Amino acid sequence: MKEIIKEVMYRKCAIELYMFVFCLLFVSFLQAQTITKSYPDKVASRFSDYEIVGKNDAGILVHYFGNNESELVAYNDKLRIEDRVELPFKGKSATLEKIILQKDKILIFYTTQDDNYQYIKLKTADKQLNLSPFAYVIDSMPVKNIGKGRVFYVKPSADNSKILVFNMLQTSSSYFIRFTILNDSIKILNRNLFSMQDVKDVALKSIKINNKGNVFAVVGKESRVGNNDYNYDTYTSFVFNRETNTISEQVLQNENYVFKNLITEVSNRRDIGYIAACYRNTQNKNDIGIFYQIIDFRTNTVLLNTKMPFSDKILEKSQTMEYKSWQDKATLVKPKRIIPRSDGGIILVTEGEYKFTKAERMEVNNFGYYNAVPLASSLRYIDQNFFYDIGIFSINLDGTVDWQATLPKAQVSENDDGYYSSFTFFEANNVLKFLFNEDFYNIGNFVEYSINPNGLVKRQSVMNSEKQNLVMVPLKAKQLDGNDIIFPSEQKRTLQFVLFHY
Repeated sequence: MKEIIKEVMYRKCAIELYMFVFCLLFVSFLQAQTITKSYPDKVASRFSDYEIVGKNDAGILVHYFGNNESELVAYNDKLRIEDRVELPFKGKSATLEKIILQKDKILIFYTTQDDNYQYIKLKTADKQLNLSPFAYVIDSMPVKNIGKGRVFYVKPSADNSKILVFNMLQTSSSYFIRFTILNDSIKILNRNLFSMQDVKDVALKSIKINNKGNVFAVVGKESRVGNNDYNYDTYTSFVFNRETNTISEQVLQNENYVFKNLITEVSNRRDIGYIAACYRNTQNKNDIGIFYQIIDFRTNTVLLNTKMPFSDKILEKSQTMEYKSWQDKATLVKPKRIIPRSDGGIILVTEGEYKFTKAERMEVNNFGYYNAVPLASSLRYIDQNFFYDIGIFSINLDGTVDWQATLPKAQVSENDDGYYSSFTFFEANNVLKFLFNEDFYNIGNFVEYSINPNGLVKRQSVMNSEKQNLVMVPLKAKQLDGNDIIFPSEQKRTLQFVLFHY
């Protein structure tokens, strides 16, 4: 009898231990989110678009704009409008370029132009949305060198403590990227430029600034050989190191390889930069995949220079249109996000994506005449958008793949440029969350996939957006902090915001 009791107690303890370990593994996944919705609001016809800027002491800020209109609106945590202000940066007199939030103020960058120069300027606003009467002139360019159109661009670091203002200049045989670095006190820290001599057919593909103010840029040189959409044969990376006030460069090139879809990222824990791009071997159709590189900003050393070839095994479960061979599937995979790991490795996020235009012959009325031949055929053109599985690869500092996961999806739409497709990404408490419309034309299911540092995946249905009369737009969502992410929902001219709190 005692032995039976001992056995029962042993099994009970084992079950309790298993449940405890199970809970530890999935504690991050089981944190239920609180969902807050704003009132549906009919967007005024004078506004053509909007951008969720972020959150600071003024509230959750949304910028509404049109050809001759610009307005900044502050919402509280319950998504009720607290304040709004009309911005004077509209029409031909001034063009708003970027809004950057600091804790208790708002930085508004805009351009103006006279007969001789185009200027990039800055105004500030406080948390009551009061605009300063003063403007800072950050930089200028002669109109004769740039012509018409957008010239200046603005990018902040991850913590908004450093701000990069830059422009590109192309001559007959040279290419320049001029840049200015500001701090959060609007003090100019550095001015410099990256240059390439005796080059043609080049373009800036990516540029970023880290929290230390180091600048990382990549310029691509187009291939002159027909290689489908793999249209670059060389990438040149530039690094400006603020501490040493030096510029260094590295060239990514192989005579048998062509590239496309380059993305970059910078680490704010380690002073390094990352590159990922699709590659294809022009001599071997089975050598196709993603190339990645890691560069140390302090020493201008390439820490990693390798590739991840795709194979039938990697892509066997991927959902991709009518393609049957894995080589064809591989051409659809695009790197979308690089997430630096604390040990120097990366999490690489990919997505299958394909767009094309098909023509359909329309029925033509022959006005009752039998066998009448129409004067001209009538065609209807349809833009089709396909967004497929999300791939997640955890890559070690030595280039080996630690683990990989696939989040299945197949989003198909027409004539909307994939506006409601793809996904948004949310990072909190060492858990990555991917949210997207699983099927917005049939069941309206909005889902969340969570993945922990060990590659364990948890799926849950967040809501039936159709029943809640929502049409979520993941590509325009904005992570506000470590606990909140906000989505817009659009139906014609009716806009509604949905806040997820974890």
